Amino acid sequence: MPNAVVLSAFGPPEVLRWARVPLPEPAEGQIRIKVAAAGVGPTDLDLRSGRLKAFPLEPDAVLGFEVAGTVDAVGPGVTGTFVGDDVAALLFGLGGYAEYALASIWTPKPAPVSFVDAAALPSSAEAAAGVLRQLGVTAGETLLLLGGGGSVGVIATQLAVAQGVKVISAVGARDDALAARLGATPVRYGPGLVAEVRRAGGVQAVFDAAGRGALADAVELAGGPERVITLSDPAAADFGVTLSHPSPDRAPGALAETMAMLADGRLVMRERMTLPMAQAARAHRLLESGEVRRRIVLTL
Repeated sequence: MPNAVVLSAFGPPEVLRWARVPLPEPAEGQIRIKVAAAGVGPTDLDLRSGRLKAFPLEPDAVLGFEVAGTVDAVGPGVTGTFVGDDVAALLFGLGGYAEYALASIWTPKPAPVSFVDAAALPSSAEAAAGVLRQLGVTAGETLLLLGGGGSVGVIATQLAVAQGVKVISAVGARDDALAARLGATPVRYGPGLVAEVRRAGGVQAVFDAAGRGALADAVELAGGPERVITLSDPAAADFGVTLSHPSPDRAPGALAETMAMLADGRLVMRERMTLPMAQAARAHRLLESGEVRRRIVLTL
């Protein structure tokens, strides 16, 4: 039997344990991936703690929305993908922190892209492209991006700027230079956020990629909640703001598009660091403590 990182209960990182699990079998339209690397994202931390209740989890759930690895088995109805192919996948049913994972949405991994880099892309790319699509931002509009220095924010900035959207990026001081290099105008979180954004020209929409309790400012700046979307702020309903969930139709082409951009150098991502898969609890502790700001990828 293979191993996976199992969520034994909601709580601190220690609830994650490395355990034996049944080998999953691919169903119609699925592939099974022998995982080489799995990304760790902020939503994983919220799910593990029980803070984000929008995603109901079964007992002994395996976290992880994104993996890269080699196709190990192909289910009925799958065409054009074969055992031995290297792929990156977005897992809407979770299951990435494991030696084997099932996927329904995947894209080939180009040879120039490492498994680590490929595993760090799917969830952030889908969220970035999906929320921009839901907001309906168009060329000439101005978008406020909360959390512009994070993994999703970095990709969202590049996609928006490429569409002709002006981006005002709320970041910490350490990310001012990065935001500017990606084509955004950096502003600072805090009591002066509203005034600073208005001095920069105001906004038509707000993408909250951080979930740090700035929704009141976001609604004020956007002139209402209609064009404010958050990825993880649990107070979304209190402000009438949409809490956007990963789904197969939120941005179906995002992974293939951004993988091609990554392969030819058109896409910048946050720096990555790696830890062994069995140390998933340590990865969560590091991210929650703020000791590391790099994207953590679990490897096998």
